[in-house]
Amino acid sequence: MPRPVSLFFADFADERGRVDYYWSRLDALDVPVPETTFVALEATESGWDWDTDEILAFMAANDYHRAFVRTQHKAATVRLREGSFVSHPDPEVVDATVESLLNQNDEQGWPHGDSLVVREWLDLDFCPFPSHACHPSVRFFVDTAGHSPASSATESPDNGEVVGRTPASEEDAAAGMVCAGSYDYLQSLLEDVSFEASHRYAEKIAAEFREASWGVDFALDARGDWYCTEFNLNGVYWNRREEQWWNMCGQGDFEPFSPVEIHSAALWDVRPDANDDRRNWW
Repeated sequence: MPRPVSLFFADFADERGRVDYYWSRLDALDVPVPETTFVALEATESGWDWDTDEILAFMAANDYHRAFVRTQHKAATVRLREGSFVSHPDPEVVDATVESLLNQNDEQGWPHGDSLVVREWLDLDFCPFPSHACHPSVRFFVDTAGHSPASSATESPDNGEVVGRTPASEEDAAAGMVCAGSYDYLQSLLEDVSFEASHRYAEKIAAEFREASWGVDFALDARGDWYCTEFNLNGVYWNRREEQWWNMCGQGDFEPFSPVEIHSAALWDVRPDANDDRRNWW
């Protein structure tokens, strides 16, 4: 049985959910990550402002013909390709993509943060259908044994560890995440999907990020390389619509060992501050 994860209270505006919270430390580890830059995002009276030329300069400097864009907290939540896929380095294409990203996430009530996250477009196309997100991936849950939320990463004497993952098996990552229309030339790669390398990378991340519990995402590209694409704070938040505690990140196969399930007794009578009058759903 996996070791129970720690209990952290948070919400989706928590700074630990921002890419720039963990990025410099992650980038310094021996863990493959997409080439990434941050472009300022400023609120204006009419909406949002960003530097289109800075995004184009990043693409040109790295000889990228495509790019991926997201906010500090989320990629496009409804129509991913429309709001996160810059199909070619053209100012109108960049602006249309960013506008869709911000509009989609505004409609869902997600915070943006104060910058866009622009990165190389990984080749995750395992099938020819543009609306599909067909690629093997895995989320590892990392935690620190005996950790107190009041301590810092440098103060904690404990080593982080990988405590679980979803999906549970390599077979589920291949057969369950890639449709029947996948490219024939990638079949051998799919048949040999292994979590060995990504688990090794997750262990490095667990040792570095000891200040909280995390869901750490990896994606397998069409060359067979694993990339760490993002972190999710593995805490709990109060869902105002449902009036109950929910997990901050999806648990999949790990659900029985998730913070909400493991700490259900401790959370039973706990409620947010009655004076908290925020109107968003979280």
